[in-house]
Amino acid sequence: MNVAFLLKQYFHGAEDVSIDVFDAHTLNDVYQQVLKTLTAHFEIEVSVLQAMSYCFYEILDNVHIHSGKPLGTAITHFDAEKERLRILVADDGMGVRDSLAENEKYHDIKEEDALKMCLEDSVTDGKGMGFGLYATSRLMKDIGINFIVHSGNHKLIFKDGNTEIIENGFWQGTIVYMEITTSREIDPNEVVDHRTNADEQYNESFVETDDLESLWTGKGTTEFKFSSLGTDFGTRDMGAKIREQIRPLIEKGECVALDFTGVNVVSNSFADECIAKLLLDHTLQSLKQHITFKGLNEMANRSILVALQRRYKMMS
Repeated sequence: MNVAFLLKQYFHGAEDVSIDVFDAHTLNDVYQQVLKTLTAHFEIEVSVLQAMSYCFYEILDNVHIHSGKPLGTAITHFDAEKERLRILVADDGMGVRDSLAENEKYHDIKEEDALKMCLEDSVTDGKGMGFGLYATSRLMKDIGINFIVHSGNHKLIFKDGNTEIIENGFWQGTIVYMEITTSREIDPNEVVDHRTNADEQYNESFVETDDLESLWTGKGTTEFKFSSLGTDFGTRDMGAKIREQIRPLIEKGECVALDFTGVNVVSNSFADECIAKLLLDHTLQSLKQHITFKGLNEMANRSILVALQRRYKMMS
């Protein structure tokens, strides 16, 4: 496989690019390693990781199931400054058209039509469910910057909300390339059309810890009422500012009750910046002694718990 071409075409000028070759036996190891690396980048919204992780595994698995070749290549690059993640999975197998043509229903399909149809729901050669690329296309509609499927002599390009198919050189096999923005929160289960719990699948593998199964509640000597500052908390900037108000209270040795009564929204990024980053200065045990939570709605509770779990696991 011409990896040099892939790097020049899709990752030109990028530093710290990760390149992994995988087969059926190492596919899961590559998936785990890539996701662990990306999970350590707290700039990437957890909901993006939850949705992307499902799609990424499906694309890797497509190589194993549909390409007819034993090896595939995965290339990833995260640009924290631009808040962009690029992922490419390529093989030198039979390609989308010939794979779909193994299903009698698509026996005479043209290559350009095959590229269109492979993104539709339940379109398959019969060896899979035809859902992975469909879910990926839904992810790209949410947070996609650039999405390309190149197979044979044709390339499908989704950009700026528009899809086109062009003749553009020849690639033996299939290239799936996606570039996504990482700073927006999305609903990962909407991406997978609520057919599975993408958030729970990701959390079980990369976030949850035995030490943080739930948030702790109780009375505090001092109350910090978030409702006095607003009802919706979504940005990292706001999280950092409020953390600097909470920190001196903890350092005085007080037990601070973080009261979220009346608060509607607590994003994962805010929860990480405001609360989970307290783990940079305090052990988990110390934090449990100095803060409690009250008045959290279900979504806010989950955002804070996942933020704490993620940062704690990465630090452990």
